[in-house]
Order: sequence, then C-alpha cells, then structure tokens
Amino acid sequence: MSQINVNRIKDSNEGAPDFPSGVNVSGITSTVTLGVTNLNTTNVNVSGVVTATTLDGNLLATGTPTLGLGVTINTSGLNISGVATAGIVSATTLYGDGTNLTGIALTIAPLNYNPSINDMKVPEATGIGLTFNQGVKAGSGNVTLSLVSVGSTLVENFSVGSSVTYGDSDYGTTVTITPTSSLDQNTAYALSYPSGAFTNLGGDLDYVGTAYTFKTILQEYTIWSWGSNSYGLLGQNQAEAQVGNTSSPVQIPGITWGSVGNFNGDTPSRRAKAATKTDGTLWMWGSNAEGMLGQNDLTQRSSPVQIPGTTWSGAFGWWGTSIRAVKTDGTMWAWGKNSTGSLGLNEGTNAHKSSPVQIPGTTWSTGDGKNAMGDISGDVLQFAIKTDGTLWAWGSNSRGGLGQNSPDNSDVSSPVQIPGTTWNTVTTDGQSTGATKTDGTAWTWGMNEYGQLGHNQSENQLYRSSSPIQIPGTTWANIKSSNDKMYGVKTDGTLWGWGVYSYLLGQNSPDSYSSPTQIPGTTWKVFGGNAGITWHNQIFPKTDGTLWGWGNNSDGVLGQNNQTAQDSPVQISGTTWNAIANSGYSILAQQLLEE
Repeated sequence: MSQINVNRIKDSNEGAPDFPSGVNVSGITSTVTLGVTNLNTTNVNVSGVVTATTLDGNLLATGTPTLGLGVTINTSGLNISGVATAGIVSATTLYGDGTNLTGIALTIAPLNYNPSINDMKVPEATGIGLTFNQGVKAGSGNVTLSLVSVGSTLVENFSVGSSVTYGDSDYGTTVTITPTSSLDQNTAYALSYPSGAFTNLGGDLDYVGTAYTFKTILQEYTIWSWGSNSYGLLGQNQAEAQVGNTSSPVQIPGITWGSVGNFNGDTPSRRAKAATKTDGTLWMWGSNAEGMLGQNDLTQRSSPVQIPGTTWSGAFGWWGTSIRAVKTDGTMWAWGKNSTGSLGLNEGTNAHKSSPVQIPGTTWSTGDGKNAMGDISGDVLQFAIKTDGTLWAWGSNSRGGLGQNSPDNSDVSSPVQIPGTTWNTVTTDGQSTGATKTDGTAWTWGMNEYGQLGHNQSENQLYRSSSPIQIPGTTWANIKSSNDKMYGVKTDGTLWGWGVYSYLLGQNSPDSYSSPTQIPGTTWKVFGGNAGITWHNQIFPKTDGTLWGWGNNSDGVLGQNNQTAQDSPVQISGTTWNAIANSGYSILAQQLLEE
C-alpha cells in the first residue's frame, strides 16, 4: 500500500482502532485527525504524516496521553517520529521533562518567601521579601504591610521604586522590604505584593502579584537597669540610700517584659521608668511628682507598679512629668503634669492628672517612633502620628516647635495637624524636632544653635525654622533628637550624627557638625523610639544584638563597670539586646531571653 488519503481513521464501530505491533503507517498526507487508542512509537512506524492537525490517541502503549518515547520539542515545533507540527505557539500545557524546551516565555514566580506563607511563629521578621525565579526590576505600585486583626489597618507602604531593595540570588532576584519600626509580638500581619509591582528585566512581563499572612511569635524578654538609683530608678525595690549607683546591668525581676518606655531627662529630679509586659499591662516606677506613675497618688516607687488596663502598647514621656501611652485599640491616654497644655486635653496648665485620661481620637499609631515628647525649661512639646500618616502636635510653641509656621509662644492645648499625610516617625527634645516620611526623606524644624537641624547652616545663617525643612537624602529610616544634636539611621544600616560638639557624636573629635556625619559601622539597628540619647551620653543597638555607647559615662551609664568617659563607641556586655531607654543618668534596656 503506497498511499491512503482519508479524513479520519476509525474502526467499523467508529472507535479508534488498535494498531498491532509492527504496523507501518506511512504516506498519509492530508489526514485531519489520526485517531488511535494505542500508538506505540517504538513498534508502529508513523512517517510522512505532514498535515494532521489533531493527534488523537496515546503515544505510549498504555496510560494517559502524554509526550514520551521518541518525542522532541525544539524551535521548529513538535516532532513525533515524523509528525511535523511546526508553529505550535499557544499551548497552555506541555507534558514531559522539558529537556529540549527553548524559546518559551518564563512566568515570574516566587521561589522563596520570607516569612513563609501562613507562618505562625516568626521570631523576628528581618529581610522580609521574595526570591524570584529570574531577574526582576521595579514595576509600579506599593508593597503593603498591614495588621490582620484591626480591619487590615495599614502599617507601612513600601514603594517598589525606592523603599524596596533588590539583590542577586542563585536563582534570580531577591526583593526586600525593611519596616521602619520593629513588628509587634504575637501579631498577625498581611503582606501584599500587587500585580505589576515587578517586571522581568526586559519590562515586557508583569508579576501577577501575591498576598499572604504570617504571625510573629510571642518572645520572652528580661529588662535590665544600670546607672543612677535616684528615686529607685533601678527598680530593685530599694531606695537610693540602700542601693547606690551601679555601673553594670542588674536585672529587674520577670521574664515577660515587652517594650521599654523612653523616659528621658537631664535632671536628677522628677524622673520615672516604664515598661510593658507581653500581657498588655503597663508598669512604672521612680519619682511620682505630679502623679506621673498613674496611681492616683503622689508616692514614689522603687519597684514596678501596674497602671490599670491590659491593652497598653507602649509609653512615652520626658522628664517623667507628662506621660502619654497608646493602647492597642488606637486610643491615647495622658497623665502627669499639664505644663503648657502638654496633656492634649484642652485644659489649663495647672490641670495635672494622677491617673490616665483619654486624648480624643481612636486612630493613634502604636509602633516605635510614632510618638515623641520634649521639655525645655518646663515647656513641654508633644507629637504623635496617626494610622493615616498624619502628624499632630500640641503643647509649647516656644521656638516655633509646633511646626505651624506660627509665632513663638502660641501654645495649643489640643492636637493640631502638621501638613502632610505620609509621616512615618517623629522625634523631639522640646527645642528641635525631626521626622521621617514613608518615602525615606527626613525633615527638621525648631532651633538651630549648633547646626542640629542638619542643613549645613550655622545659627547665624538659620536661627530657627517654624516649619519642616528637608535634610538631603531619601533613605532615612529614622532620626532621633536630644539636646542640640540629632542622630539618624539609614536603610543601609549606617548611623549619622549632627549638632553639638565633642564626643557626643562619637567622632573622637571636638567639632560640631551642621550636616549629617557618619559614625563608623554599617550594622546599626533601626532604633524606632528606643534609642538611648541624652545630653550626656548615647547608647545604640546593632542588628547583631549588641549594644554600644559613648559619652561622659556619669554614674556608669555606659555599663563598663567604671565611670570613664568615652569619645567613640564601646560595647556593653551582651549579644541579645533589643531596645534601650536612656534618662541621662540611668538606663533601662530590654534583652531577649535566651533559650
């Protein structure tokens, strides 16, 4: 038989026939459908079939239809022992090991997730991101990190063009986001990578996007104190007459401590300490002038006492006279001294409170660096960021500190908004204020006696600014202000200082700086609200869990078991430090409990 021209090969019952082993099928030139049950390419010789559009049947002796014996796929098409199917370009499914696949577009797909999808025990979310199966670049849109439990409340936006970093991996590209503030413990978060956020390097293929959740682990922490024991600040249940100053850390009882409140100050009087526990309770100790321990009395305490409530997220204050804390439901509470309306309750300056009173609003941010308070000569200035990215100020406006571009001494006793909706962190010492935005920019305002506004201008050039002015750069993660100087940490882990002279900037130099100057090192931690900065000394954490300090070391606050001043960073013993609060003469620090 030299040639059979047919439209369809079927048996007499319209079924696909079985070809016996050894059958020679050749010369079929115009078949539309070659229908068989078993087409064994080893035993059946199929050749010369050049125009078939459908191959109906098995390519193996038994089993599900699949590409198998004698099959190759190349740029010319599909070749099956003489069945030429060049030009097949729209197949959605191909079977086989793909050894000879070429010229087929590769879908952008994640190979690795950090944290893992639905991970319920994330110890510390660092290096958050995806590793893709090929090289990618920024597309358009924002990666978002949100809270799952509070109606998907936005925690932070990350622009794929600026605040997402890109690096090579063994497979393709790893993209990484770095939250400005540490994630809360025992909290469910949602990550969203929108469609089109990334493209292949050629720019002609979009990533389809993904969204998933993870939960941070409930970790156990101890807290340690050292330095001055004025008013029982060391928390050892002993007055200063019983236990004096200590120049090395001593533990405060308990292993379930959460955040440490950054209660700063320069004078030995009217100071307090605060810390939360993992159960949401808030504890304070120390001086209780003006009722800042929240106990509805004026009695000082030398060991922690609980403030009523179980949903506190953190506490913030200055000089221990005006206290402010935020709860997990977004409400804010204030107590203590009400100088210049600093409690934000729209009341007179003598309306002090010895127990918490709510400041209006339910969308105040709870994270590190979202709240700040400063005090210059009794004039208290306060700032807070809401979950919508707006920044609010109240209290003293001496030196234009409220950022309203308004005259000095126009104090306000309830929050007023500073223009903008993308504020991320805020800091103040009561005299000079700084803040960062979600786009990585940093802004300062207030007094500039020592160049602490960071604009490369002396006091004679820029005496003060009553509205925010940008500091050069777009990779600022956070900045921190204290007594005529500021520090800033960038997303690359570098630490920068500017302002007042001498060793306080860690430069081993007596000079002042009116623009940011780098302090050695590239692994400084994004410090949130917990950076230990005062007029006398500074203590900062690194990403490896170490703690470093420098300054005059009065009362042994540098934890070196001595009182020798240091003009460049020295390490404090330990490698699991997490946060630091510095009141000038005494230190409170949080340490991860090692398993």
